[in-house]
Amino acid sequence: DMMAAAHAAFPAVGDEASALRAALPPRWPGYHLVILAGGRVSLHLHYGDAGDILPTLDIYADCWFLDGFAPARNPSLWTPGLLSQIGRLTADGGSFASFTAAGDVRRGLQDAGFDVHKAAGFGRKRDMIRGSMRRSAAAAEGSKKQDASHPSHTHRFNPPGRVAIIGAGIAGASVAAGLARRGAEPLLIDSASVPASAASGNRAALQSPRLSVDHNAMSRLSASCLSFAARAADAAGATIAAGVLALDAPDRMAARHAIFRQQSWPDSLLRDAAAMQPAPPGMDGEAAGIFFEYGRAIQPAVLVGMLAGPAEFVGDFAVTSIARTAEGLTLGAADGRHLTVDAVVLSGGASVGPLLQQIDAGMPVEVTRGQVSHVPATPLSAALDMGVSFGGYLTPPVGGLHELGATFSRDLNAEIDDAAAHAHNVNLLPAGLLPNLDAGSAENLGLRTSYRASLADRRPAMGRVKDDIWMLGGLGARGFTLAPLLGDVLAAAILGRPTPLARDQMAGIHAARYLPE
Repeated sequence: DMMAAAHAAFPAVGDEASALRAALPPRWPGYHLVILAGGRVSLHLHYGDAGDILPTLDIYADCWFLDGFAPARNPSLWTPGLLSQIGRLTADGGSFASFTAAGDVRRGLQDAGFDVHKAAGFGRKRDMIRGSMRRSAAAAEGSKKQDASHPSHTHRFNPPGRVAIIGAGIAGASVAAGLARRGAEPLLIDSASVPASAASGNRAALQSPRLSVDHNAMSRLSASCLSFAARAADAAGATIAAGVLALDAPDRMAARHAIFRQQSWPDSLLRDAAAMQPAPPGMDGEAAGIFFEYGRAIQPAVLVGMLAGPAEFVGDFAVTSIARTAEGLTLGAADGRHLTVDAVVLSGGASVGPLLQQIDAGMPVEVTRGQVSHVPATPLSAALDMGVSFGGYLTPPVGGLHELGATFSRDLNAEIDDAAAHAHNVNLLPAGLLPNLDAGSAENLGLRTSYRASLADRRPAMGRVKDDIWMLGGLGARGFTLAPLLGDVLAAAILGRPTPLARDQMAGIHAARYLPE
């Protein structure tokens, strides 16, 4: 309401202001990405104390607008330490402007490396200040060295134009969307004839965060990913139901949930499900657990289709080789075809491991086989209006069928046994759900088998693995939560744009952690 009242003073941009307010993410601490104006504007929001946030970033800003009320009213936003961080994060030749002309601020910005000048103010402001970054020869040389390995200065980096993305599931589609909206030419390549044919091809999926008991960087990143993924699913029309109920089952989850309830998460991220009385439709008894308001049950094909839409799709192209040639990187297919591009992204889930080996960048990729059951909805279960997780998961019905999953098998050579897999999935169901389902037998239920890839530390791997070869993989069973944001962040890195995740988050997921120094 306060923002709407402020925007009312500028009716000429009323439509843009309304779109901004509608797109704002939940106010969870940390990073949130908001895409506006049909993809032409990226708003990077960090909710929290600027003095805590800026030291964690490694970006280069071309200009700053510094406005945080007068220093006397908000002194913590004008400290020498914070102004020093602004200087650290400013690109060569970068500029600033501020309505604040206080002497302490001028001197702090000068100490941070800016040439500072007074200028005429606006309205009741008699004076303002503005200036640009000056660099010493040593600082400029250090900046150039940093750019060589971490190209964040767009004016010094020649980004690739044509980028092949190997794997047309949720990871590849997310990278493609990020590249396309920044003006690159993504090619989605897959061994299948259509996108979302492998692990991203299930009828339904859940989006929910993977929080940690120690509230660590990966936990905070997971929340940021959920914020973006849920909004992406809603925008694509992929959402079946809003909200995911994580039951206190099995017992190990109950212990974790007890810790999560004590953490400082806003209610809009998670709240105790005990407040959900009576039990949600389609469930019997108490709903003991935690509820993720921004969790989603989604249709994967719809979300992947929206993200992949701007990219050229090359199907039935099973990549077996990647070779550097005078023209760029040449991909060889099993049928003898070749395709040459400027850069390559490996995002094919279970197929990433062999390609990493092929380019001498092997990682401990673990592939597991998973099977989901498709269970007919009953009059009782059809009322389920949220996703439910309990060690396994259950979605609201799509086309009259719930998705119930899933198995995890590390023995890829074992014979696929649909009956045993279905029995496993049914046995995961807690007592409050089982009576309302017609779980039946595996016969005629159309179990679906796919393969997931994860890494030894159970964290994603994102980043450059060789010159002009990048990857997004190891997403495990949370691809639809993690990939939309991480794919966009990777696209920004490939094109030399800002990647405003916190330093510990970037380090925790960077592919370089598995590569020789």
